[in-house]
Amino acid sequence: MLRSKKIAADLVVTALVPLVAVWLYELSNMAVLSAQGASVSLTVAGWVPVGVAGVSSAAPSPLTKMAQILLSTGSLLPLTVLFSKAKLFLARAFLLSTAGAFLASTYWELLSLLTVVPMAVHLGIFLVATASISFALLKGFMGPRPLGTSPSALSP
Repeated sequence: MLRSKKIAADLVVTALVPLVAVWLYELSNMAVLSAQGASVSLTVAGWVPVGVAGVSSAAPSPLTKMAQILLSTGSLLPLTVLFSKAKLFLARAFLLSTAGAFLASTYWELLSLLTVVPMAVHLGIFLVATASISFALLKGFMGPRPLGTSPSALSP
């Protein structure tokens, strides 16, 4: 009975990870733009932030988005530790995969510096980067699994 409650709690927390991640991403965007002196506002649809608008007399620094991505990814670290301590392994794995997508999104910020190639190529590069970074994070934080261990156990 206790095991099924633990699994249910893990699933509920995992379902909330995308909402928390979007909030952290947009709040990080607000913080970075505010630090550059912009007047910012957050648009919310229901419980979900859908964008940040910033008005500034100066052009944003090329490092603005990079700083926002690093801040939002770094803000996931305390949740990773919390999920580990609470043994919410599915939520932790999903959160680490989300961090991988955040880090891979730096590629989109570099597109303006790259030569023109078809969008399908850019999408492919982004997907490979996301999968690679997410795998590396999962392997680094979740540890290798001994042979014969069930992947459904989701514990190191």
